[in-house]
Amino acid sequence: MKTIVSSVAMFGGIALMLSAANVSATEAADVERPNAPDMSLAEIRAFNAKLPKDHRYFIVCKREGVTGSLAKAIRVCQTREDIDRAARDAQDGTREVMDRGRVSPGCPGGLCPG
Repeated sequence: MKTIVSSVAMFGGIALMLSAANVSATEAADVERPNAPDMSLAEIRAFNAKLPKDHRYFIVCKREGVTGSLAKAIRVCQTREDIDRAARDAQDGTREVMDRGRVSPGCPGGLCPG
């Protein structure tokens, strides 16, 4: 009897999660791009409640230490889209610098024009 009750509870929980995911996906399609840095923490929580965690407009906040201070930190909030764009830009910039620094065989002194 105990096994049946726990199985029913488990399937009920799964059905609830699936229905919540469907509502989130439908509502997530109609979401406008937020201005995360200007939102309060309560506004961010309310906004994120309507979205799945992998949505491009889901807002992620982290605390970053202030340079020159041992204890002071600021909260920085960005959308997943902004975080992905910054990472992509950093990778592109690093790749560009690395490519410029490569030495090609056959160039006089190892330095090629261009």
